[in-house]
Amino acid sequence: MAYLTFDEYSSFSTTVTQEQFSALEQQAEYAIDDATHDYYQLNSLTDDRNQRRVHDFKRAVAEQINYFAFVGSTKSYEQESDDFKTVRIGRLELDPNSSVVATTKLGLCRESYQLLGKHGLLFRGVS
Repeated sequence: MAYLTFDEYSSFSTTVTQEQFSALEQQAEYAIDDATHDYYQLNSLTDDRNQRRVHDFKRAVAEQINYFAFVGSTKSYEQESDDFKTVRIGRLELDPNSSVVATTKLGLCRESYQLLGKHGLLFRGVS
């Protein structure tokens, strides 16, 4: 079951087309499931009484989709290899402050990470 429909995604953002959405949504699910230890694989998203958490979870999926669309990749190794360290053309030298991969946490963009973290979905304590 997909966490987010295209109509729900459209209410948050319209960065990608419906065709792009299907592939990116699945990859966003994988990334978020990994980070949350499959929280909504083990618990029902539709039966969750905390509607704020459900809303923010779905927003996190939408943000992750937008992030994947923006960087043009869903895999960390692809993002890492596409990033440049230093480019020198004549007297012009470009040296980025940080790489794309360095700005992510647990494979999530900052926005998704913050949305999931504020509800304790990234908790790493003893179970």
